[in-house]
Amino acid sequence: MLTRAQKTELVKEFVEAFNDSPIIVFTDFKGLGVDESNELRQRLFKEYGDKAFYKVMRNSLLKTAIKQAGMNLEDYETFLEGSTAIFYIKEGDPISGLKVLTDFAKDHNELPAIKGGVLEGKIFDAERAEELSKLPSREELITMFVRGINAPISGLVNVLSGSIRNFINVLNSIKDEKS
Repeated sequence: MLTRAQKTELVKEFVEAFNDSPIIVFTDFKGLGVDESNELRQRLFKEYGDKAFYKVMRNSLLKTAIKQAGMNLEDYETFLEGSTAIFYIKEGDPISGLKVLTDFAKDHNELPAIKGGVLEGKIFDAERAEELSKLPSREELITMFVRGINAPISGLVNVLSGSIRNFINVLNSIKDEKS
C-alpha cells in the first residue's frame, strides 16, 4: 500500500513526464508476467539507458497527474480502462521506444497491449501506434538523408573518373603504338 507521500511523489513524476517526455504510451499489461515485464524493461534500457521508464500505475493517480499537467482528462479516458502501465522517455528517439514495445508485444502474444498514447503533444490510438512503429528511426532517417546527399556526388565522381580512365587508356594505347 502506498503512503500519501509516495502517491504525491508518483503524481509529480507523471506530471513531469506528461509535460516533458516526447512520447508516453499507455498499455494494458494484464497477462504479462513478472519475467516478461522485466525483459521488456531490459530491452528499453538497452535502447535508452536510464532515460526510459515502464511503470505500472493506478488509473486514479494517472487521472490526477493528467489533470495537474493541464491536459483534458476526457482525451485519455479510453486509455485509463483496465490495468494500465505507461512507457515514457526523458530524451531520445520516441519512435525507437514504440518499436521496442510493438516488437516485444509481437513476440509475447500481443502483450502488453498498446492502448494509445501521446507523441510530441499529439494523441494517438492503438492503430496509429502500429503505423508509427513502422516509421524509420531518427538514425535511419539521418542515414537515408546522407545517402541521398551523397548519391549525386558519388555519381559525379564516377563520371569524372570514368572520363579520366578513358583518357589514360587512350594515352596508354598511343604509347603502346609508338613503342
